[in-house]
Amino acid sequence: MIHEQIKFECLTPCFCAGANQAQAEIRPSAIRGALRWWFRCLGGSPQQEQEAFGGTQPTRASSIQIRVSDVTVKATGQLPKPAQADPLAYILFYASISGGEGANFGQGPRWTDQGSLGPGTTFVLRIRQTKQLSSETGDIIRQSIEAFKHYGSIGLRITRGLGALQAQDITPTSRQALDESLRQKGFAVKHRERTYNDWKSLMQEAGCVLKETFRKKYGAGGNKKPPKATALGNIKPSRQTSALYLRPIKVGDQLALSAFEAPHDKVLGDISKRIHSCQILEELDF
Repeated sequence: MIHEQIKFECLTPCFCAGANQAQAEIRPSAIRGALRWWFRCLGGSPQQEQEAFGGTQPTRASSIQIRVSDVTVKATGQLPKPAQADPLAYILFYASISGGEGANFGQGPRWTDQGSLGPGTTFVLRIRQTKQLSSETGDIIRQSIEAFKHYGSIGLRITRGLGALQAQDITPTSRQALDESLRQKGFAVKHRERTYNDWKSLMQEAGCVLKETFRKKYGAGGNKKPPKATALGNIKPSRQTSALYLRPIKVGDQLALSAFEAPHDKVLGDISKRIHSCQILEELDF
């Protein structure tokens, strides 16, 4: 039976909220959604997903209970002002206008002292299995929890490095073992060696990588005319999240930039899959 108690730390500002978009909070439903994403990408079938997380056809309650407690909030601090061609602003733009129709940079309801949870925010996550599961389904859930401990994220712009979480018991050995396991499941995983003292410097790098390396080749998804559906995500012709995650990690007391890319057959639609002969991380230098 699964019974986990894990202490997490936020590595980058987490723009996560419920009905009140101006008040950030760690919501169990957001973590459940993230675990379901990992479950699917790690090979869980729709039937196994329903067995683990519940569903309506047929009606079945979830076998996994998720609780959040002991939240210690650190303020994000002063968020950057807009600056033309600033890579950090490129990462933060959507979060700065989210929920504010027609808003300019920094005018959305989330762009307040309470609108995000800052780096250094900690919380305890409790995951408990409440029903008997098949051994295969249980194994995939354990793998999903392990992946979330290393590369979990919630909230806005998680594919671009915001809302990054990391369990406090992570070690280089455990990360190396997980990376190998993910690669065997069809993921691409890469790490940059350079480290940073603060999240803003790290996210500057993430913005540069996104703009200068990935977007130059693949464009800006739904902004293309006609729209170009790629593994980086798009809005048109149909909404699709990115298969590629720029992901801050904590190494000792420093931050570093990593990236992982989910198997295309698990997350991409038919249009996007036709564009790519292989994963973006394999095509381009990271």
